Amino acid sequence: MILCKKNISVFKVCILCLALNCLCASLKAQSKDSLRVDLNEVTITSVKPKQFNAVKKTQLFDSITTKNFLQQNLSDILSVNSPVFIKNYGPGNLSSAAFRGGNASQSPVLWNGFNIQNPMLGQNDFSQLPVFIFDKIGIEYGGSAATWGSGAMGGSIHLNNNNEFEKGFRTLLNLGLGSYGNKKLNSLLHFSNRKFSSNTKVYFNEAQNDFEFKDSTLKRQLHANYVIKGFLQEISWMLLKNQSINVKAWYHQSFRNLPPTLGNKTSIASQEDDNLKLTADWHYTGKNITPSVRVAYFNDQLNYTDSLAGIFSNSKTKTFIAEADAKYNLGKLHQIYLGYNFTNYNAQTNNYIQNNPELTKQAILLGYQLNMLNGKLVYELHLRKEFSDAFEIPFTGNTCLYFLAFKNLKLKLNAAKIYRLPTLNDLYWANGGNPDLKPEEGVTYEGGFEFKQQMNDFILQSEMTYFNKTISNWIAWVPGPGGNPTPINLAKVYSRGTETSNFIAYNHKSLLCKLGFNSAYVLSNIVQSTLINDASVNKQLIYTPRYNYGGSLILSYDQFTLSYYHNYIGYRFTSSDNNSWLQPYQVANFKMSYTFKINHLNATTAIHINNVFNTDYKIIEQRPMPLRNYEFGLTLNYYKPKNKNNNSI
Repeated sequence: MILCKKNISVFKVCILCLALNCLCASLKAQSKDSLRVDLNEVTITSVKPKQFNAVKKTQLFDSITTKNFLQQNLSDILSVNSPVFIKNYGPGNLSSAAFRGGNASQSPVLWNGFNIQNPMLGQNDFSQLPVFIFDKIGIEYGGSAATWGSGAMGGSIHLNNNNEFEKGFRTLLNLGLGSYGNKKLNSLLHFSNRKFSSNTKVYFNEAQNDFEFKDSTLKRQLHANYVIKGFLQEISWMLLKNQSINVKAWYHQSFRNLPPTLGNKTSIASQEDDNLKLTADWHYTGKNITPSVRVAYFNDQLNYTDSLAGIFSNSKTKTFIAEADAKYNLGKLHQIYLGYNFTNYNAQTNNYIQNNPELTKQAILLGYQLNMLNGKLVYELHLRKEFSDAFEIPFTGNTCLYFLAFKNLKLKLNAAKIYRLPTLNDLYWANGGNPDLKPEEGVTYEGGFEFKQQMNDFILQSEMTYFNKTISNWIAWVPGPGGNPTPINLAKVYSRGTETSNFIAYNHKSLLCKLGFNSAYVLSNIVQSTLINDASVNKQLIYTPRYNYGGSLILSYDQFTLSYYHNYIGYRFTSSDNNSWLQPYQVANFKMSYTFKINHLNATTAIHINNVFNTDYKIIEQRPMPLRNYEFGLTLNYYKPKNKNNNSI
């Protein structure tokens, strides 16, 4: 464990950690593990046989990337490893994703296939989602409302947990210490045999968060401390060889003081979050049929207090989801998917014009896949029809085509009808809610290619996609009666652009060199408005950068790893008429780690330098970001394989 007193300088801490790394490097491990990196083709999956999705553009973070961001949250790993723009209000504050010129409400987050967007806000706060508790983190690009329902208009984030059997006993302890009083603890306890598996994860993160930033002079962030804690318990039973039951319980709690904007000197606002998520599923894998049944219950509470403004807001939502679906193989060429979804939202708050409003919807899903030319040509069709007493929900679907033109070249096409329902806040907020809102709906098209070449120990992969998206009934809050803001179906928005994802890697025995680059070019304009003389028409949407680039360099030899991440974010307009904006910025992060092994124990020491070049930047207006800062970590991983001679529970 790394211990530092407050009066020890950052320089001395760096020297201490470097010395520890050198000491670890000098130790002789009793056995040497071969380097394992996931560089092969990946497909995002969940616990359910969701509609195929074999054709869509997807991205799954490899093992080294996940390990590098083990102590950080979801916004950190996404912002530097993908072309997705992360709107970050600062460490510990609100952080959300925007795909392809959309907003956070149009970018759902799926936890093991369940949409965990807050139904009141219509978005997730990525600063509250630690990387540690998820086994796989992936991105699905493009409209997929026919598969995932409301909000999947530009892309979706997938957070999955694996159900592993016959792995024996494993325990992990991760300790972290960082600048500005940042303390982190993550712990894992796993046991499994042939029929039973238990996985327990606990996390804790506390920080004073009084970071330094530049605002004409050097200043320090005030009233920004936070505490985040929680646990995840997973239990799985293998009833038969092809039949399993999985139960998961995730509890999360946080408290944070909300700092003032640059234009204000003080703030006494604070926010408390309390979330409980329970899921259970039954899964069967047959020769020709794969059915499953799932249920979920979410209890989400958010309390916001600002006594200066006279705001004491207590909000609670309860979500119940029940799903059943099955995938059936009709020979080698055809697959059919049929599914049903029931979702109920109930809100309890003192901020709504209606007491305890409820929203219930049901959906029927149908999918078809045609596989021809020995897998070289794949066609998919996805259809979804939802029913609700509150809305006339549009019929949605998407169709996509995949063609292996050459041995190393894949061509992909996708077209989709997409939609998003108004949030509960949009409908029922006191002094402004609008129950007459219509769902946002539109169409999206995309096409692209993926090239992959492997030559001995070299792997080269390049993917490029062009997208085109039009959304009508875009919901925006505008001044209403009495000066109170109210949401209306304001505009028609047209987005188009390109995305690229590329890497070249050399992987030979214990040596890995990987160079990656991703980019996004997005034009997203309001092309029609219901407001007279609206100055936002034909202007770029606010906080939608036209240019977004990211690069990474990973060097790993034996158990020693160096990683460098660099990303560039272009101009972001801060007014709808594009007359004010934030300057582009570039941020670099450096990570170094060393792992040594003694018997069944792996120990990893790590040093992270964030904002290496001490860049002064803002992602959101009036919300400063920290200058150069440091993190240090120690991870102990004990693994004892299952004795194969004893398979009893």
